[in-house]
Amino acid sequence: MFIVMEEKVNNNGQHSKVDNPFKKGCNPSYVTARSKLQQKRSRLNDDIIKELRLRRGAENLLRATGNKEIKEKVLIELGFVKSKLEVLRGDLAELNSSVKTYQNENSSQSVPMITLGLKETKDTNFQTVFMDYIEEHYSESGSLYSQPIDKLHALRKAIRTPERSEAGIELLITYYNQLGLIQKRFYPPGRSVPVYFTWYDSLTGVHITQKTLGYEKGSVLFNIGALYSQLGTAQDRGSVSDLDKAIDYYQRSAGVLKYLRDRFTHAPSRDMSTDTLTLLIQLMLSQAQECVYERMILNLGPSTKFSDCVVFSQEAAMVASMYEETHNAVSSKSVRNDVPASWLTITIMKFNHYLAMAHYYLASALLTSKELLPSFNDIVEMLEKVTKRDAKSSKHIQYTEDKARQRLYCRSHLNYVISLNETAEKDYSFCRMLRSNDDVFLNVLHTAQENAQTLLDKVSDERDFEDIFVSATPIVPKSTQLVQITVSDFSKFKVEDFFADLGPISVFSAQHEWTSPRTVKLTKDEKNGFGFTIKGDIPSVVIEVEEHSSAQGQGMKVDDILVAVDGVNVKCKKLKNIKALIMSEGSSVQLTLVTPMTPTSKPTIDITTSGTVRSMNSSSSSNDMHQLGDTMTGTWRNKMKSLTFLKTKKSPSESLRKK
Repeated sequence: MFIVMEEKVNNNGQHSKVDNPFKKGCNPSYVTARSKLQQKRSRLNDDIIKELRLRRGAENLLRATGNKEIKEKVLIELGFVKSKLEVLRGDLAELNSSVKTYQNENSSQSVPMITLGLKETKDTNFQTVFMDYIEEHYSESGSLYSQPIDKLHALRKAIRTPERSEAGIELLITYYNQLGLIQKRFYPPGRSVPVYFTWYDSLTGVHITQKTLGYEKGSVLFNIGALYSQLGTAQDRGSVSDLDKAIDYYQRSAGVLKYLRDRFTHAPSRDMSTDTLTLLIQLMLSQAQECVYERMILNLGPSTKFSDCVVFSQEAAMVASMYEETHNAVSSKSVRNDVPASWLTITIMKFNHYLAMAHYYLASALLTSKELLPSFNDIVEMLEKVTKRDAKSSKHIQYTEDKARQRLYCRSHLNYVISLNETAEKDYSFCRMLRSNDDVFLNVLHTAQENAQTLLDKVSDERDFEDIFVSATPIVPKSTQLVQITVSDFSKFKVEDFFADLGPISVFSAQHEWTSPRTVKLTKDEKNGFGFTIKGDIPSVVIEVEEHSSAQGQGMKVDDILVAVDGVNVKCKKLKNIKALIMSEGSSVQLTLVTPMTPTSKPTIDITTSGTVRSMNSSSSSNDMHQLGDTMTGTWRNKMKSLTFLKTKKSPSESLRKK
C-alpha cells in the first residue's frame, strides 16, 4: 500500500499536505497552474488525434476516388484539416514553451529554466488478457486474481497525475518496478501479449499505441526524467540548499533520460528518439551547471576580489560553453522541427548572456581597487591561464603596466558584454512565445546591460578611438564543480508483488514451463509412511521417492514441485508449515504436483512475434536501474541445486516416512 500526499492551499495561499488514503496521484480536479497546464495539454492531444484521423480519412478517400468533383471537395477539406493541425501544434509548442508555470515564485529575478512536460496516456485494461493467461499458463482460476489486477489498474491510474514531489517520483518508480514483475509473470519470450498501451508524444502531441511492455516502461522512464526536471525548476534559486537540490534533480533527470536512450531502441515517438533524448540530456546538464554558477555567486556575494571575479568569469564561461552545445543540438535538423521554437531562442540567449557575464567579471577583476589587486606579474600569469590568445591575431591586446592600455583592455571586454546583451535582447524580441510568457528574462538582461554600461562609463575616454580596432580575448571555460550524470538507484524502492500467490517468481514465471497440475492421493503405511521426502523453502520440491511406497505407486517423481495440500495453495509456504499441514491430515493426504519441463522436454511451438519496438527486457538492466527478481537461467535441476532444493543428504526432520 502506498499513500500519496495531496497538495492543498491554506488561507495564506501556501501549499500544505494532507494524507490521502487512496492509492492515487494528485487529485486531477484540484486546480493549480501546473494541473491546468496538463489538462490543457490533454485536450490539445485529443484535438490533434481528431484532426489526424480526419486527415487520414481524407487522404484515403483522395486515393480511392476517381471522381473529379469529389477530389476537389476533399482537397479543400484536407487544406482546412492541415491548417487546423498547424494551429493545434502551435498551441502545443506554446504550452511546452511555458517557462513561468514551473518556476518557483521566489525565483522571479532568476533566469527561467526549461522544463519537460509529462507524457499523457490513456487507460489500459489488463484484466481479460491476464486472467486468460493465468488459466492457460498457471492453471489457476483467473477470477481469483481480480483484486491484484484491480490494484495494478489503480497504480497505473495514479501515475497519470503524479505529485510534483519526491512522493511523485516514488510513485512512478514503484510502477516501473512493478512492470518488471509483470514482465516476468505474463510476458513469455518471443510471444506477443495483446495488451495495448497508448501514450502521447510530449513534444508533438501525436499518440502512439503499442503492445510491447518496453514501450510502457520507456514512457514511464521519460515521465520520471520529466518530473525530476520539474522538481529542479521548482526550487528556490535564492537559497543555497535549494540550489543544491536543483543541481541534483537536473543531474538525476539526465541520468534517467540517458538510461532510456541507451536501452530503448526504435522509439515510435519523437520525444524518445535518440537525437531528442541526447538533446534533453545536454539541456538538463546545462541547467545543472547554471545552478552551480548561481550557487557560487550566492555563496561569495558581490565580491570585488580579483581572484573571486576571475573564478566567476570562468564559471560563467563554462555555462555559456554548455549552452552553446545545447543550442547546436536544438538546431540540428533531426530535432528542430519537433521541439518548441522558443527552446532555440532560450538556449542562444543563455549562451550570449552567460558569455557576457564571463567577460563582465573579467573586466570587473581588472578594475578592482589597488589595495585588493595582486602584483602585476600575478595578474599577467592568471590572465594567461584564463584567456585564450591567438598569436597570429592582431585584434587582441596584451595586458601591460601602461594605464591607458589597461583601460583599453577592460573596455574591449565591456564593449563585448554590451554587444552580447543587445544580441540576446534582440533574440527575445523576435520570439513571440517568450514575450507572451513573462518578462523575467528581459529584466535580467536589462540589469546586466545597465551594470556593464556603468562599469564602462568609469573607464571610457572620448578621445580614445582605439576601441574599434581591438576585440575581447576569449575566456577559457572552467568550473569548480563540473556537473555529471547521476544514476538513480531504483532498487531502493521496494515493490509489492501483486501476483505473489502465483508462486515465487524465480520459479513460477512466464519464462518457465511445467506440466499441468496433477493430484495424487497418498496413504500412509507402516513401513514407508507416505514414502517421499521434500526439501527447500518456497517452493518445496520432492527430492526422494521410496521404492514400493504409496508415493511411487501414485506416480510421484523427484523434482516434482508441491503446489497444494488438500486444496490449500502451498507455493509460498515454508517447509515446516507444509510438513505440519501434511502430518495433520492423518493416514491419507491429497497432494497437487507439477513437474518442471526442461528445454528438451518442452513441445515445439511456432510463435510469431509482432511489434516494432524492441522491449527493454529485464536482462538488460544494470545495478543502477535494478529490477526485482533474478532472471532464471540453466536447467530446472541446476536452479534447484543453487537454491539447495536437491541436496542428496536429508535430515530426519525433513523426511515424511513413518518414524
